[in-house]
Amino acid sequence: MSTQTEESKKNLAAVREISGSLARAKLTGITLERSSGEAVFDYICDVAVSEIDKRRVAEYLKKQVPDCVKDVSVRVKKIVADGELVVDAAYAYLRDNFMAVSRSVKKENFSATFDEEICTLKISLDSDVYAFFYANGVAEKICDRLAEKFCCDFLASLTDTGKREEDTRIPENKVNLSEIETIRCRTFRFSDAVRLWGEELGDTAVYIADGGLAGGQVTFAGKIAAIHQKETKTGKPYFIVDLDDTTGRLACKIFMTKEKESKIQKINVGSEIAVRGDLSSFNGQPSFRVADLSFCKFPENFVPEERPSRRVPDEYSFVFPEPLVDTVQSDFLVGEKEVPSCLLGKTFVVADIETTGLSVTDGDRVTEIGAVKIVDGKITEKFQTLVDPERRISKEITGLTGIDDKMVAGKPVFSQAFPDFFRFTDGCSLVFHNAEFDYRFLRAMAKPIGYIWEHPVYDTMILSRELLPRLKNHKLNTVCEHFRIEFLHHRALSDAHATAKLFLELVALKNALPPPSI
Repeated sequence: MSTQTEESKKNLAAVREISGSLARAKLTGITLERSSGEAVFDYICDVAVSEIDKRRVAEYLKKQVPDCVKDVSVRVKKIVADGELVVDAAYAYLRDNFMAVSRSVKKENFSATFDEEICTLKISLDSDVYAFFYANGVAEKICDRLAEKFCCDFLASLTDTGKREEDTRIPENKVNLSEIETIRCRTFRFSDAVRLWGEELGDTAVYIADGGLAGGQVTFAGKIAAIHQKETKTGKPYFIVDLDDTTGRLACKIFMTKEKESKIQKINVGSEIAVRGDLSSFNGQPSFRVADLSFCKFPENFVPEERPSRRVPDEYSFVFPEPLVDTVQSDFLVGEKEVPSCLLGKTFVVADIETTGLSVTDGDRVTEIGAVKIVDGKITEKFQTLVDPERRISKEITGLTGIDDKMVAGKPVFSQAFPDFFRFTDGCSLVFHNAEFDYRFLRAMAKPIGYIWEHPVYDTMILSRELLPRLKNHKLNTVCEHFRIEFLHHRALSDAHATAKLFLELVALKNALPPPSI
């Protein structure tokens, strides 16, 4: 996926202003000829660009580049996106990057439609392949690639055909078995629907919170929380209506037609409406385009139904636990410590994570999961994996954790790693040092991929505050130093192993298991 700095975005916007023929131009590369000192800027555009306009662009860019660049030239390749070219490029990307899945998808499953500067790529898939696309963000990755090759923006629309191919062979070591399980979207019924435009909608809507599990044509209902008027790049007005059904909020895009222009003023903040349209993903975020809209009555005293979790995977697929012998526990010179009776017959998973930052809602993601298992008071297994956060890791976070972009490249993404961790923790109580962060962070990331993570949770930070009130603070390294527990701080497995030893020390000191903190 290509990324742009604010400066490059500013320069591209300025280039597009130079001439109407460059309105949808995209920069595809910059080449510096070392021998001549010339910088060559390559663009793609969907219309022909005159030599005069190319020179004007070169003159502008010459003022932006460093003085060491002696000259600037501009090349523009005309590429017009049509349905056949888009489908060919999309299928080629799928074949080259997801070979196993591409055997179960034909080019005929793809189609492309154009509306203004947006192309919607529609993909029809059998149920098991649909689940794989959703879990691994395949459609979004295809759209990112297409946006690099053509001048328009791309949205993906997936349709689950409801069929299952018996001969679909996605290698077991490439997709977790639970990921081919179809998750039921929760629905509710609205009443008194009165059509404003489009087709009749019936009386059933999908929870907004479950929208990401649906895709394709979906009906939502709720109350309008806000209305925003926007303009397309070509200056045409459209509206974004924020719809809230108490389970979530969805930005609904309404592009104008003559019928809609005469009726859009009838909806206001507070109006209860039902909408049907195409739900897809754009730049990793949900994108919903309204086709049909009706006024309706939202159910009174609506209480959302709890969504069941995906099942526990039958086997590990990406991350495999390994035995772990704690040398301190097995020191024959001092003998093994007596295990407190409150730990006998119980199993705990002590875990720690590293992340790109502190807030899931701001887009931060997990970069490493580390955990150890305690059975009958003894550490027996370890679970560790780096996780590709699918975004850049800041220098500050790398300085803190030692984890950088190169280390996570090619590692499982969260939707691949977490099902294995879900299996590792099945039937166990959990232990964290500062569970308010780690446990809630993991739960928040697990929910959108269908895993409801519910366990008794113990917090060694809370326990250390109770038992060791005179310590200067209760950070993990401070409390471990008190018990002479050595570890490499800010790496997930080492932190988890240290927390496990700390948990055993604190429980022995208390001589009882405290009540769960969460």
